[in-house]
Amino acid sequence: MNHANAADLADIFRRIDASCQRLELEGAQNLPEPTTWAILPRHDSDEELFEELCFHMFAAGFSREVVRNKWPATRKAFADFNIAELAAWDAARLLPLFTDRGLIRNRRKIESVRHNAEIVQGIAAEHGSFGAWLRSYTPDTLHLLHQEVARHFASVGPSASEWFLLSSGFPFYFRTDHAERLLKRLGLLPARVRQGDFNAVMQALHQASGASHWQLSAQMFRFASGFHLREGVCQELPHCAKCPLWDHCAYFNQAGNPPPTGKDA
Repeated sequence: MNHANAADLADIFRRIDASCQRLELEGAQNLPEPTTWAILPRHDSDEELFEELCFHMFAAGFSREVVRNKWPATRKAFADFNIAELAAWDAARLLPLFTDRGLIRNRRKIESVRHNAEIVQGIAAEHGSFGAWLRSYTPDTLHLLHQEVARHFASVGPSASEWFLLSSGFPFYFRTDHAERLLKRLGLLPARVRQGDFNAVMQALHQASGASHWQLSAQMFRFASGFHLREGVCQELPHCAKCPLWDHCAYFNQAGNPPPTGKDA
């Protein structure tokens, strides 16, 4: 990461956030918190955390609304996500679920519920509880936990792992190609991003701006991509003349562009 000072980092996010609010179509002040997408309001017990993990596993690649509508039947079919009971099931116990129209009938994901219950049991035996293991990671190492969740659990990829952490209340962020492109152009990420580089920038921006990790990643994504905005600013073909970051931007300044003037400044 380039050695931008805290004042510069805070100013960068302030300008991104202000630009998103100017370009907003639906009201930037109403940017929902990630817990909006949670299936449960609380995540105090291992069973609650496990159910939230399973929800995002089933939702990956499907409509969240469809999965949410089927969730009461899913909860009943999987014994209210009782970890010990599910871990003790044999393969025959799953057979009726493969043809149950009340469920998401994805054989691999259904089988993964039982398998992942066993994994949670093993983690709890080693660390005291599943929740204790998750919470043993500090905010600046949650990117490592994100990788571990995706590595440990069947049918849980990087996206499902990301949404599980976000919706369960962990101070995490989401990482997109749009945000990486923006940070590279600002000189905050190297051309070849190494493990931990993106996290280091996010932690520095968080410390400097006081914004949550979720707010940082959401507004960077929207600013760069144009999602729910009238336009995206830092796209593949950037709108440099309309960008409020030109004086911080290595891409703009290396191109030898003159500063914007008049209404574009």
